[in-house]
This record gives sequence, structure tokens and C-alpha cells, in this order.
Amino acid sequence: MPDVTGVLLAAGQSERFGSNKLLAEIDHRAMILHAATALSPCEHLLAVVRPDDLPLQKLLTDASIGFVCNENAGRGMGSSIACAVAASRDSLGWCLLPGDMPYIQPSTTQRVATALRDGATIVAPVYDGRRGHPVGFSESFADELLALDSITGARDILKRHPDQFVAINCDDKAVLVDIDTVEDLH
Repeated sequence: MPDVTGVLLAAGQSERFGSNKLLAEIDHRAMILHAATALSPCEHLLAVVRPDDLPLQKLLTDASIGFVCNENAGRGMGSSIACAVAASRDSLGWCLLPGDMPYIQPSTTQRVATALRDGATIVAPVYDGRRGHPVGFSESFADELLALDSITGARDILKRHPDQFVAINCDDKAVLVDIDTVEDLH
């Protein structure tokens, strides 16, 4: 039986941060490695990076995290999602997580991955009434994920299929926390 792939979306430019934020250290570890830990309940882990981001590629290689280069990273997150799905097409589903969300508890991802394995088609954690990450999509959405090519990522798929969305209420407020600026780290 195919497994769930955790997808680290790591092909952004970090424009508001001023440097490659995914390499910024939190407790002596790069931010992206914290996000990778959040996806540890997935059987497979795949990062999507820019082809020119050699420092990030080296870090991922050193950490034994597989990655794929998105030649169209400038088109936005949707393009990166499509790139990841194409590279892991035999998966049961995908847990999508921006690499700048380092504080999510692995137990939260475990609940999302379990819901996918149990038949949910779109699933995400909800904290205080707000949908967070990681967002899980089953293989039944592979074609729609492969067709993404926008800055909004998979948001439009969620809007088109609200009847298929499974909310997992959680107490992990980190599902809403991303790091955009140096001040966000503090």
C-alpha cells in the first residue's frame, strides 16, 4: 500500500526575512529541520527547493532529506506543490507544510496522516476555528494538485471542495504560526 508523503515547501525567496530564513537557526537547528521534524509521522519526506539554493540543498542532503528542484519556483507555491506531487505520484496522499512553520507538533501531523490513511480526502488541523497546516490531500486530488501553478497554493482546491474537508480540532497553535520576518523568530 502506498504511503503518505510529507512535503516541505521550501522554494520561496524569503524576501521579507532578508536572507534565507529556512537556514535561520532556532535552538541551534535550521528552521527547515524543525519543519521536517513536524512531518516525521509521514513515511516519506520530500522538500521542494529552488535550483539555485545550493546551501539549502546541502543542508537537506546532510540531513538525509530528499528534495526536488522546482524549475518554476517563481510561479509560486502551487507550482512547488505540483512539482512534489509529480515526484511522488505513487503516494497515498500528501501532507503539505511550508518550510517556515517550524513549531508544529509531530502529533498534529500524525493525526492528519492517519486521517488520510483512514480515507479522508482533504484534511487539516484547526486551531481556535482557523484552518492551519499541514494540509493533507489524498491521491484522489493528484490531478488537481498536479495542475496547480499559482501563488495561492492549494487554497482553490479547498474552496472548490468544502464538502470533502475534514477538520481536526487541535490544541497546537503552531499550526497557524509561520516565520516571515526576523522579528517573528522572537
